[in-house]
Amino acid sequence: MAATIKDVALKANVSVATVSRVLNGTAKVSDTAKAAVLKAQRELGFYLNANARTLARQDSQTIGILVSDISDPYFASMIKACDVTANALNKSLLITQGFYDAKREQKALDNLLSHQCSGIIIHVLGISDEVLSDYMKRFPYIVLVNRLLKGFEDRCVTIDNEQAMFNVVNYLIEQGHQKIAYVQSEYEVADNTQRLSGYKKALIAHNLEVDDSLILKAHPSLEGGSKVAKELIDIGLNKFTAVACYSDTIAAALMTNLINSGISVPDNVSITGFDNLFLSSCMIPALTTVINPIEQMGKRALELSIALKNGDHSFKLGSFETKLVCRNSVKKLK
Repeated sequence: MAATIKDVALKANVSVATVSRVLNGTAKVSDTAKAAVLKAQRELGFYLNANARTLARQDSQTIGILVSDISDPYFASMIKACDVTANALNKSLLITQGFYDAKREQKALDNLLSHQCSGIIIHVLGISDEVLSDYMKRFPYIVLVNRLLKGFEDRCVTIDNEQAMFNVVNYLIEQGHQKIAYVQSEYEVADNTQRLSGYKKALIAHNLEVDDSLILKAHPSLEGGSKVAKELIDIGLNKFTAVACYSDTIAAALMTNLINSGISVPDNVSITGFDNLFLSSCMIPALTTVINPIEQMGKRALELSIALKNGDHSFKLGSFETKLVCRNSVKKLK
């Protein structure tokens, strides 16, 4: 039979109330009593029922995190930063995934809400603006990461995607590239639209043609990058000298598949990414990319969500800056 809180109190020779105070950390008790309770807890293998505590408080000590795919290094970086911040606040994370599917994202979000989380941070691409707006209205502590939703801008943690991609393409042009392909995400969300706009504006600023045949779509994953590599090969390397990618993940798979097909990077084609994931500097050649401060964004999103859940509306997100990192995946043309 599982041990109860009464068993712990009896073994530690203290009251049930004292055991509760020690394990919940709700009040100060003597060091002697605390040590006795913790010793008894370890020996009996007793843990408080988290679900029962949540029901009693109408709030849990967990922060809900919904991302598209935790195997993606981009989200792994964000989750790590959130975990460090949550741990410092004596909270833990409850992590779930949506896999870019609207129904799965909504189911995952409903699950987080049912756990009475003390904060919720979400990265969703499948849920429509209309449905998402309804959630944001009903739960004013939900914070969006990397998506701008009209009417809720103060709860959207994002960057200037358009300017960041403009800088990437402008750099390629400065290196002598005029025929530049672009691989966007297949999801029609704000950051994708903004990055595509930055690509086009950079070309137009240099009086270069925007060739729609050189704008391709890919799933924002390694699989998507692999698939688009074949499409680019079919188009023909004589049609472009560089490829700017929506993300490092797409760029990494694209580069690997091109190299495996006997196409040299950057001698035959230059490639750029976006996000500055740890893998970007480990690749051969190292990937030219954009620093996307996702760790800082995750940390601030978590802090904002907790503040809003506690009724504190004075918390300000601040701005998040990007930076172009020039490495070896881009060749300077003569």
